[in-house]
Amino acid sequence: MFEEKIEDAVWSLQFKSGGRQGNRARLYLYILLEFQSGVDQNMPLRMLHYSAAFYHQLLKEGGVTARQGLPLVFPLVLYNGERRWTPPTNMLDMLHPAPAILQHYQPQQEYFLLDVSHCTNNRNSGDNLLQLVFNVENARTADDMQQVAWQLANSIRQHPKRERIDRVLTRWFKRFLHHNRINIDYAAVEKLQEIPPMLANRVESWFEEWKQQGLEEGRAKGLKQGLEQGLQKGRAEGLAAMLEKQLRLKFNDLDGPLIQRLYNASPEELDCWAERVLFASTLEEVFQ
Repeated sequence: MFEEKIEDAVWSLQFKSGGRQGNRARLYLYILLEFQSGVDQNMPLRMLHYSAAFYHQLLKEGGVTARQGLPLVFPLVLYNGERRWTPPTNMLDMLHPAPAILQHYQPQQEYFLLDVSHCTNNRNSGDNLLQLVFNVENARTADDMQQVAWQLANSIRQHPKRERIDRVLTRWFKRFLHHNRINIDYAAVEKLQEIPPMLANRVESWFEEWKQQGLEEGRAKGLKQGLEQGLQKGRAEGLAAMLEKQLRLKFNDLDGPLIQRLYNASPEELDCWAERVLFASTLEEVFQ
């Protein structure tokens, strides 16, 4: 139901070759778009591989020849994960530092990173489809989700390529809902316009479950930290009791401040004193 599909297109653009009086020329540009929900440290190598594979396939199919010149590539990574994106954006940064004489010969393709979390929820997105997609990703309330779903569905009605865009965005929205465990009748959805009505009775309960899950994860994390702290405290108290017994057997009576010092000490201090007590001839040598 959610099989991967690739939409490829080579765009033809007009651009000025330089300066105000520069001649217009035609530029062929292939947008290499990679959707990423997790951090991948190998992304520069992956994008370089995709570019090379695209050129190889283009030459193999006979669409162009090397003599004619290959279209330019714009590598774009659209990231919607929760963790901060840390991989390098240039292939050269994955290599060992190269001396100046060799640096020119190393692969240096760079990709453009578009992090959804850095794209604020702009309610005045108009017909900017990419911004509307970001708004869906960044929706944090049921009302926001319902509103941007309608905005996205309505925005493509007058688009000149509405059939193709509707097909792509419908597939993306269904994957987004499935990933976030919002259950609708996916098989019945064929157009983007059909999604918002289905969300009417589902999205609010999803956000409530999402908030509850966050609370439960917070409680679980707090419980784990509490258990770890309790175990650490119990271990320290056990070490202190054993050390107190060893000190009494070897040096007889212990005064109150010294006993208090034992039970306020860290596990590392107690371990150190427990080793010293084996060889010390006085209390001062243990606690020096």
